[in-house]
Amino acid sequence: MDFVTSLPNTPKGNGAIWVVVDRLTKLAHFIPINITFPLSQLAEIYIRDIVKLHGVPSSIISDRDPRFTSRFWESLQEALGSKLRLSSAYHPLTDGQSERTIQSLEDLLRVCVLEQGGTGDSHLPLIEFTYNNSYHSSIGMAPFEALYGRRCRTLLCRFESDENVVLGPEIVQQTTEKVKMIQKKMKALQSRQKSYHDKRRKDLEFQEGDHVFLRVNPMIGVGRALKSKKLTPKFIGPYQISERVGTVAYRVGLLPHLSNLQDIFHVSQLRKYVPDPSHVIQRDDVQVRDNLTIETLPVRIKGREVKRLRGKEIPLVKIVWDGATGESLTWELESKMLESYPELFA
Repeated sequence: MDFVTSLPNTPKGNGAIWVVVDRLTKLAHFIPINITFPLSQLAEIYIRDIVKLHGVPSSIISDRDPRFTSRFWESLQEALGSKLRLSSAYHPLTDGQSERTIQSLEDLLRVCVLEQGGTGDSHLPLIEFTYNNSYHSSIGMAPFEALYGRRCRTLLCRFESDENVVLGPEIVQQTTEKVKMIQKKMKALQSRQKSYHDKRRKDLEFQEGDHVFLRVNPMIGVGRALKSKKLTPKFIGPYQISERVGTVAYRVGLLPHLSNLQDIFHVSQLRKYVPDPSHVIQRDDVQVRDNLTIETLPVRIKGREVKRLRGKEIPLVKIVWDGATGESLTWELESKMLESYPELFA
């Protein structure tokens, strides 16, 4: 289950949709709600529209919405006997079934509102009917047929009126076989998706003393700890691994300005650093004055030029200066440089 928010408010005051999907049959319910409803009212809607039709679910998969992580919702599901399986930061696609259903819902809702007008509440019943009677490749049939064991009696699904409806004990056997077929198709689909993922999967492993880059990700707080959030690089570092914690977590030695962060990171947030001598910067002993300036000294004369004006000529020399930031070139008066640095013209 998940919520679709930020929708235009309807005359009934509903600006959100509660999406509930059955993982086995893919049957979906689209319930219009107001996102400001208290949890007690959401619990009443849940019992009225879900438990009344399908009974108490064995488990509920959702993201970490504040409503799903509240003590009231946890105690309610514990009393009903349902287990809450919430997504985590490293497995954000745990509730991918509801996210994919939401994409279809938004497409159907957009088409209905643009072509027929009206509000979202008036179109939701037919949208739910259309979705539940559409063919799903993952189960090989429509969710309505998977749930009730027969096709929906409507011209849209090409139901033949003279078709014999199976009644009696045989329907139990057919329903059981149909559920097994659905589970087999879902298992094949999951295996296929797993093979696609494993082709691009690369296990990472580090040793103590290795240097790694940290991924700048707001989910783990590194992005929030930096001053510039918009233009920060994707990775910062390198930092040294001080300890291996478990099989996929490492303790990293952070700099003082990142001391407010947890120093244990998941392996997916780390990238190996390959040492390169050119990355080492040699620090010079630079004397800084009280006004926070440094002294620069001329190194050599690179060229001469005479600047001709209307009534006079000004001899200039091109000086190479050596400072803390490296060499730089400037044009200076030859007479002034001769007085200040006579050894340069010797």
